[in-house]
Amino acid sequence: MRKSTLLKAAAIAVLPMLALSACGSSSNTNADANGGEQNVTFWYSNSGPAVDAINQLISEFNDANKGKIKVEASYQGSYTDVQQKFSAAVQAKSTPSILQMNDTSTGYMIDSKMTTPVYKFAEGDSDFDTADLQPVALKYYSDDNGLLSLPFAISQPVTYINNKLAQQAGLDVSNPPTTFAEVVDWANTIHEKTGAYGFSMNMVDSWILEELSASHGELIATPGNGRGGKAVTGVNMTSATQLDMFQKIADMFKDGVALNPGTDSSSMTTAFTSNKVGVVLTSSASYTSMLPDSSSKNVTIAQFPHDDANKDAGTPIGGNSLWIVAAEHSEAEQKAAWEFGKYMMTPHAQAVFAKASGNLFANTKAADEAEGKEILQDPNVKVFYDQLATNPSTSVSLGARTGAYPSIRKDVMASFNEVVGGSKDLKTAMQEAQTQSAKDIATYNKAAGK
Repeated sequence: MRKSTLLKAAAIAVLPMLALSACGSSSNTNADANGGEQNVTFWYSNSGPAVDAINQLISEFNDANKGKIKVEASYQGSYTDVQQKFSAAVQAKSTPSILQMNDTSTGYMIDSKMTTPVYKFAEGDSDFDTADLQPVALKYYSDDNGLLSLPFAISQPVTYINNKLAQQAGLDVSNPPTTFAEVVDWANTIHEKTGAYGFSMNMVDSWILEELSASHGELIATPGNGRGGKAVTGVNMTSATQLDMFQKIADMFKDGVALNPGTDSSSMTTAFTSNKVGVVLTSSASYTSMLPDSSSKNVTIAQFPHDDANKDAGTPIGGNSLWIVAAEHSEAEQKAAWEFGKYMMTPHAQAVFAKASGNLFANTKAADEAEGKEILQDPNVKVFYDQLATNPSTSVSLGARTGAYPSIRKDVMASFNEVVGGSKDLKTAMQEAQTQSAKDIATYNKAAGK
């Protein structure tokens, strides 16, 4: 039985989390620690150049609010690490004031009942306008009442094309593939004409399989991706459209057309930048590391393969958002955390972070900042934003909302790897993934009281 360790931790943690009040307690361990200056603790997961941007923005905020608010930030590891640490902190009553959580942790954070929704702070605050946010990001992190967390960073799945290999194969990079069938054709042609791998994709989890499903109008989870007020109870991975695409991917791996990076995505990146793989499906946030010979001129970015005829089709966003924690934090501390979160959503902060991290800015006005203008001069980067701007806000394109996401992804990927390895046929494996996912979702839902 393939069950995610993270799911177990999350499910166990949900029970005590639900027992605690979500409206904040009268105690406040961080308040007035510096003679009236309100301390705010911030947990983040970004690494690399993004850390320098975070530290810069925190320093700017602290300087502007000296004597009033002081933010103390700490790196907590990967998104998975943060979710586990947050669960432990809830039970130890040592939660941060505000924390960064990835997109697929949204359902988990809602179920925790440990945060104060952003819309409660935003009401009547003239310094914050949701109209400035990317529409799909606003919808992704909202419920029927309004915005729940601040969409700090956005990423999109896109198609990367190695120009050298594509041109050697006689392909026109000025007219890149837009459909999945065309991507497969390009991959096969590159492999046949150059001997290099034609294709690769993220294989750490089932993210790309989910994105291909959504970009062709298929729900990832049922009912309605958990977006219609009903809790997710199952996973959809066996439609005719999905099985056709997944089989083509498996065949490319089996036939040597595709490079399987396994759980080490760096091997895919290295192969692409060293001209050993022609087409890659991965995140827009990887752009700065996916440049052959360190030049953007050597790569062409195309929108993720999609079905233009399906109006529900779209690509669920990735990235992270900022959640303001209620428990153990006074109203004053939560308001201070809101001021910091609000600053991180300003056009300036969004542009600075986007330039450093490779993520897309959620505040559309960041495009008018110097850093924003510089970013958008790159035609490849413009593709990211064009795809984001045309992404519909449907139950399909918004992706699934469930706290059991980590387990679902492990279940689906384990089954798909059995297909790639040749031990099972696709339909049987995907049906088993659906069965196992349903069991894990039921376990999570029971723990969360759904």
